[in-house]
Amino acid sequence: MIELIVLDIDGVITDGSVIVDSNGREQKQINLKDIDAIFELHRRGFKLAAITGEDTEIVNYFEKRFPWTYFYRGNKTKCETMQQIEKATGISRERICYVGDGKYDVEPLTYAGLGLCPANAIDRAKDAADIVLQNDGGKGCIWELVFLLEKYNDPDSRHHYFFERLEEHTSIFKKLASDQHLTNTVMEIGDQIIHSLKNGGAIYLCGNGGSAADAQHIATEFVSRFYKERPGLNAEALSVNTSTITAVGNDYSFSRVFSRQLEAKAKSGDVLIGISTSGRSRNVLEALRYARAHEIVSVLLMGGFENPDREDEADYVVKIPSLITPRIQEAHIFIGHLLAEYVESRFVEEMA
Repeated sequence: MIELIVLDIDGVITDGSVIVDSNGREQKQINLKDIDAIFELHRRGFKLAAITGEDTEIVNYFEKRFPWTYFYRGNKTKCETMQQIEKATGISRERICYVGDGKYDVEPLTYAGLGLCPANAIDRAKDAADIVLQNDGGKGCIWELVFLLEKYNDPDSRHHYFFERLEEHTSIFKKLASDQHLTNTVMEIGDQIIHSLKNGGAIYLCGNGGSAADAQHIATEFVSRFYKERPGLNAEALSVNTSTITAVGNDYSFSRVFSRQLEAKAKSGDVLIGISTSGRSRNVLEALRYARAHEIVSVLLMGGFENPDREDEADYVVKIPSLITPRIQEAHIFIGHLLAEYVESRFVEEMA
């Protein structure tokens, strides 16, 4: 639930352009719809604040024109200012919406519970924002904000449900981007796959339940193509068909379904990617143990669950920072796509 809206001025309320008259006076352009929108937000009970890095005569107009609860000028340390507002109002960051478009807005966009930017914001602001508005700054983006918040704050709205799931998703991916160890590990896995393929190796993937489908999906990206026309790469999702499961399960154990297939197919120097959201799938873990014992490069993709005794089961462990199964699976597919694209771009170029 958003209670406080913090706006940058230039590039959000105005269109970011400057008109200079013959006397050297600067003028800004603002959309009448956005003027109405700011007053509409006030009528709907939102607290309003503005933080601008400028401190010119025209800023006086904006300070006096609108019903601000807080107004800060000549201020480029916007995140610190937002923290001051938090203390003064008792409104937590999760209930603050920030709208900005420039380099000084990147940090507050990330800090706020809901960060938005106009369609013509700089790329860094777009990357930091939770939502990129469809309208440009000074061209109706504040009016767009009115209707977005109406849906965002309504717990019975289908849009509210959509935004909640989107927040879960974007939060995880922002954590992925900021975890240098994780990103280094993923790229090292990509290099290991390339090394294996160069030496005539194969890539095997395995998982149970929804992760079985993820394994098949990722394997297909290697065998078919991601973007480029090229020969199929040697990748395979280990079988989860009923005949295989029943036969191996009856003769040995259901936890040996994948390891038994590795015995039949894999050789030293191949790569095995095991996918288990919880990190507890015995079938996947047995396959990883087999791989390590036979010099097959082993990778475990899992969620953020605490399984310290399991994290030594593979040469590489990638833990998605979430305990929510669908969000973990979304991140696994992203990593699979990233590896397929990386291998295709690097390995195939060398083959050409």
